[in-house]
Amino acid sequence: MSGPLPIPLPDERARALAEEWVAAWNSHDLDAIMALYAPGVVFQTPTIIDTLGIADGRVEGAERLREHFGRGLERLPDLRFDLDGVYAGVTSLAMTYRWADGTPVCELHSYDEDGLIGCVQALYSGLSW
Repeated sequence: MSGPLPIPLPDERARALAEEWVAAWNSHDLDAIMALYAPGVVFQTPTIIDTLGIADGRVEGAERLREHFGRGLERLPDLRFDLDGVYAGVTSLAMTYRWADGTPVCELHSYDEDGLIGCVQALYSGLSW
């Protein structure tokens, strides 16, 4: 679904992007997941502190992000996300979802000019893994 996004991002397109993202994750297909991200993506999440040992939880670039995601999929082979809500912005969306164990998550995705995810903040409530 990549390609230039309309500005502002319509609710329907934001929901479709979020659903595509959840479907990629639930397939556990690392190539499908990575196809959604820009080569220069900046991603910050507490899970990076654990998987990659990076103190500020921030990676830049698709290669490092792929490493993080790969380790997460290996560690959690039954990982599944259930989408709760999607909120549209100008060139970004926020989504809320739950891990299969019920852990609530909110992610903010900012998209680049090609419609790929260029920047992410992932926030958790009660993360324990």
